Amino acid sequence: MAMDVPSPAMRRVLCQARLYGHLQARDGGLFHPGGNKRLCRVAMAEEMVRAGWMKREADRYEITPEGASALALTPRLP
Repeated sequence: MAMDVPSPAMRRVLCQARLYGHLQARDGGLFHPGGNKRLCRVAMAEEMVRAGWMKREADRYEITPEGASALALTPRLP
């Protein structure tokens, strides 16, 4: 079952991926480059890969055009 709209937590991760260009997977989580605060668990990132919103190459996750579109269609966070 494909998701149509990212959850607020997924939206935050997609925004960070768009801002930094990519996110790094390490220690079971995703971090922005040089960051030490986990943005989400790898399991959530894999859900976004299955939804087509992110792509993964080794330990690097990037937002896809579909992810940018899903992000644009969802309401902004407060």
